[in-house]
Amino acid sequence: MDAIEDILRKIPRPNYSEMPQLYEEIDNMTRAIFNTLANSRLYDPQTHYLKFHEASTEDIIATIKKNPRVMIPFYVMICGFSVRELERLYGIRDVYSLRKNVKDAEKLRAFAEAIHDNLTQPIHIETALYKFYKNWEEHQKRHIRGRLAENYVINQIKKYGYDAGKIKIKCGDKEREIDCAIPPNPQNLKVAILIRRGVFRDLVKRAKEFSTEFDELTQCLPHTKFVVIYFASPHEQQRLEEIRKRIESERENKKPYDLVILTPQEIQQKLIPKLQQWLKP
Repeated sequence: MDAIEDILRKIPRPNYSEMPQLYEEIDNMTRAIFNTLANSRLYDPQTHYLKFHEASTEDIIATIKKNPRVMIPFYVMICGFSVRELERLYGIRDVYSLRKNVKDAEKLRAFAEAIHDNLTQPIHIETALYKFYKNWEEHQKRHIRGRLAENYVINQIKKYGYDAGKIKIKCGDKEREIDCAIPPNPQNLKVAILIRRGVFRDLVKRAKEFSTEFDELTQCLPHTKFVVIYFASPHEQQRLEEIRKRIESERENKKPYDLVILTPQEIQQKLIPKLQQWLKP
């Protein structure tokens, strides 16, 4: 355990004051990953390398089964996969569901084979853990900040007497999450709000995500109003119109969004008046 503590001491934690619980969780995950790998056939205690070049699919599966809660994120992060890439390239849908349902043998094997295909060279255990740590940190920071934005929007809407909340809805063969639904009832959904926060350099990806989700959901919810909220970073407030045009440009020659919101102030200025108009008794 001295080895893992030495590794953890070297890792910078730039947002610790903002998110101390996040770093404590990743520290504990990294310790658990180290323990799993160090007691597996993958680890060479003499060189401290992970022998992925000699590993079989069964070796990968064995490490996952020991602790799926941490080993699924570990393998996803060190390969650099996204959830969508795993579905598109390997047909593995919702890979993180394996953290709770490792008994899904078909999905587990498909995932292990994808890892085996991509990890073909030995990697020092410190390198692998560092890669996991920093990638998972970034992954979770986005989720934490995203949840804060979602909670803010939901709470603001509730202040005006509207029933709002996050829901999942089955649309075709996919289950989609709606960040803020009014009301939070899939059978009576009047307004669907998609929420993100970020900086301008992320906008191309986020704008495409909004558009894709909109296209998929409108097939099942043709009469629902759709609002896009992209909370721009405070240092980019001077680019709001540029951001708005970029988001709206994804809908060129397609059905437009019913409303685009870019700042918390626009919740009261623009969204609430629209809700009053759309949701008249």
